[in-house]
Amino acid sequence: MKKISILIIFLGVLLSIFTQPQYIMAESKKAGNFELRDPWDYRFSLEQFKGKPVILHFFRIYCGGRITKESFEQIKELNKVCTNFCKGKRCTEGQIHIISITLATCPTTDLKEWANYFDINWLLGNDYDDYQLDVIKDYSEYLSRLRDPALIFISPSQEIMFTSNYLNASEIEKKLKEILPHPGLEQESK
Repeated sequence: MKKISILIIFLGVLLSIFTQPQYIMAESKKAGNFELRDPWDYRFSLEQFKGKPVILHFFRIYCGGRITKESFEQIKELNKVCTNFCKGKRCTEGQIHIISITLATCPTTDLKEWANYFDINWLLGNDYDDYQLDVIKDYSEYLSRLRDPALIFISPSQEIMFTSNYLNASEIEKKLKEILPHPGLEQESK
């Protein structure tokens, strides 16, 4: 009985460690600029969003548009954040910017259809569309320590502030408030 109690306590401690958000405080390092295009052929770069906080959301899309359960849940949480902070606007026009970056190599994946299905209201870029994987290479230092999905929080001055695996909407909003402690940001997110 004593062994079972010890095992239960040990498993409980392990579970609590691995279910907590894994924030990695990044050394203030300049975020690498990149240029991508969305499925509608709109070209964008990270630099054009200077002055506002940006969340880079990295995830994988498998053939046929399939994603992991965690990525599906992350997109739902990002939709909540977008609704709270951008008030009906795209999350490239409000107080924050969200950019989802994927590696979709399968020709059966229609990213326009995929973005519409998941109600993506922010920019979505495929790092594989130019066969370079330059964005993923530039951010590999961070992505190598994270799982799918991965979030990278970038300050208005374009410095990498935090990285994390899956976060729920309230955890994302908390991190955004740390990056940009601005009274208007807090009021609009309530």
